[in-house]
Amino acid sequence: MDRIDHLKIVYNSYLSSEKDIKAKIFSEENGRFHFIPAFEGYATIYAIYSIYLLKDFEMAKCYFYRASRVAEYMSLNYDWRIIESGIDRLSYALLSDDTELIKKYSVLSNKQNNQLSIGFQIANAVQNIILDNKQKLDENIKNLERFVKLTQFKSWEPIVDIFKGFLNSKVNLIELGLQTLLNTDKKRNKNVLINKFFSPDTSGLCKLAWLKGYQIDLKSSLVPIELMPIKPLAIYEDYDFFKEL
Repeated sequence: MDRIDHLKIVYNSYLSSEKDIKAKIFSEENGRFHFIPAFEGYATIYAIYSIYLLKDFEMAKCYFYRASRVAEYMSLNYDWRIIESGIDRLSYALLSDDTELIKKYSVLSNKQNNQLSIGFQIANAVQNIILDNKQKLDENIKNLERFVKLTQFKSWEPIVDIFKGFLNSKVNLIELGLQTLLNTDKKRNKNVLINKFFSPDTSGLCKLAWLKGYQIDLKSSLVPIELMPIKPLAIYEDYDFFKEL
């Protein structure tokens, strides 16, 4: 199926089911736990649709905000272990340009962090870059150097150079690492619809570079340059069901 047709079908399907899923949050037993996570997926697809079909990048930022808010809610209320599962949720927070949300994600923690997992080390490294904690970032890098020697984590190997670039303020190293990471995107990003359009982890790390003053353009539609400049929205509209919880 053509990727545009596929996106339109999923987008319209989500729109038609959203109202019913919202009702189940309040009507079914454990509805919050079972049905709120769906809205992260909805918002992510709406963001992709906004970028690639509507060319509305402000709307995309709002949807990235909503996606990361859902993940934050699940983390705080159900220990959803966000800071252990890679950096897509952190990427969405960064891409939203919402300063307060980024600040919250910079200190978001699981109830008990599994520091021996590569997912934690990657996410925590991003947190330490946001917080300018170079000592802890250096520790993350040393741990990641051991992880990426293993075959199952080879697709993450470029992230070591990216983080070293941030540690040592070397923009060329960050850019080279980002480009290499982008080249292995489909080995990490398994969503067969999203990975036809967008690289969440590479886009989030490129946005982090802009946040730190490095204006990198990877010249790839998978990492839209239109999302990179730091331009917070005047208003971020949250999901209305959060007001009812």
